[in-house]
Amino acid sequence: MSTILQQLINSVSVGGLYALLAVGYALIYSVFDFTNFAFGGIMMVSAFAGYFSTQLGLGTIPAMFVAIVAGVALSVAVELLAYRPMRKRNAKRLFLMISAMGVNIFLTNLFLCVFGANLRTLPSGFASNTITLWGVQVGTVDIVAFITSAISLAILCFFLYKTRSGIAVRASAIDMSTAGIMGINVNRISLIVFVISGITAAIAGMFFGMKYTVYPGMGAMSNKAFIASVIGGLGSLPGAVLGGFVLGILEVLVTGYISATYRDLFSFGAMIIVLMFMPNGLIGKGDQNKL
Repeated sequence: MSTILQQLINSVSVGGLYALLAVGYALIYSVFDFTNFAFGGIMMVSAFAGYFSTQLGLGTIPAMFVAIVAGVALSVAVELLAYRPMRKRNAKRLFLMISAMGVNIFLTNLFLCVFGANLRTLPSGFASNTITLWGVQVGTVDIVAFITSAISLAILCFFLYKTRSGIAVRASAIDMSTAGIMGINVNRISLIVFVISGITAAIAGMFFGMKYTVYPGMGAMSNKAFIASVIGGLGSLPGAVLGGFVLGILEVLVTGYISATYRDLFSFGAMIIVLMFMPNGLIGKGDQNKL
């Protein structure tokens, strides 16, 4: 019983980070109708920014803020330099997605060439500490990661549903052209969306770096967030959160009771099965009910 509880507690931490990343995917897909595969590269760059900040003597919390600034700056830069010019030319959504893939590959290989493939440990004042909950050992970093993810998601929900800018984001997700005609500044909305996306990528990148390691290829972890978003319902905020926790629980249980070798097999298999029987995901409702 204690082993099962241990695995479930571990899965909550991983699921919270997947949910945070999946929300970043869901926001951009909802508003722009394309999948931002550059998300992984932004997460990786943010983690490196946090790592080098700690090497300069900053503590974990200041390094987190540096990572967030780096993630937001890069996310906004990608929007302004890569995506917006293509949207102005009415480029097909497929081309935007290809551009996103190109940005991700460029960032990964740039950091690989500059910093090498060495694994770097992101120091943390609580990374090695554990506490006992219900008779099982839980890493402090897992608890902090879950709490931070939960608070971040709660703040995002409040913003989207209780503020004028958030309501404008949701209106743009339904129909950006109509939202622009009604007086909403769609360029401002796009910046808001990419700022939020950069924040979620940076927070998740830092905690993945604390829990595992920092390296140029770590952005591939964001593929799991894409799977989570698809399972829950691509473009649905509640679906992204649900999908993140479902995937986190599935992966931890497969790793603990079968083998880590089959983790990706089960993850992609779950996505395929969900799409076969529920094309809109577990709680997705279609294009007119995004977010």
